[in-house]
Amino acid sequence: MAWSTEALSGPDGEDWRVPTSELEIRQSRFIEALEGGSAWVSDPVDMYWLVGNRQAGGVHFSSEGKVTQYVRNSLERARFEAGGNDAPHDIVSHPRMAALSESVCDTPALQLGRIPASDAAFLQSKLGNGGDCTQMLWTLREIKSDWEIERMRESGEIQRRMFEAIDVMGCEGVTELELAGAADEVSRASGFGGFVRMRKWPMDCERVVIASGRSAAVPTFFDSALGATGPHPLAALGAGFKRIGKCKH
Repeated sequence: MAWSTEALSGPDGEDWRVPTSELEIRQSRFIEALEGGSAWVSDPVDMYWLVGNRQAGGVHFSSEGKVTQYVRNSLERARFEAGGNDAPHDIVSHPRMAALSESVCDTPALQLGRIPASDAAFLQSKLGNGGDCTQMLWTLREIKSDWEIERMRESGEIQRRMFEAIDVMGCEGVTELELAGAADEVSRASGFGGFVRMRKWPMDCERVVIASGRSAAVPTFFDSALGATGPHPLAALGAGFKRIGKCKH
């Protein structure tokens, strides 16, 4: 079945892509931080931050400052989400791993603080050991642009509407999961993709964490003060099947 990039849009047809001006600035800052070195970025979140999409593969920052994204799956989608003809970097098909070193032609730093050890060892066997660029990239991401700050403000507005949805639904007799569902409906309708990614392995986080009464004191795997039962032992955090009752004074 044929598909079209017209399907790639946010709520009400909104253009959800990162502006190419943002990508240009981010890539330039990373190149400057590398100080003539090279890097290979493959973490999905960091890739998205740098090139505006998260296709399988990796992004090579050469020692000459050239940026190339190597894509395993959809070149068409990668190009569109990176800005189409205005994309600030090259987008090419990912070669066989045996031939990748011929395309990269240097020894890039890897995200050794992020990727699994087996993946790191395999990449190093193909590209060499150029060190670790993990913290360098994360430090750059800590500085937010005006565009990013505006997106954070929009997220705060969505969060406010989520609390309002809970207030409208009411609480007494309702399960924590039903309240979480009401809030999550607002989040999903606004474009939330369903994933909350944590840097610390093996942490997972729920988008909506609701706990009531004594369930809030139930210990979990998560590194936070708030626990709760969760809906299942594998999802042992946040809202569970407990029904919310009246406050007891």
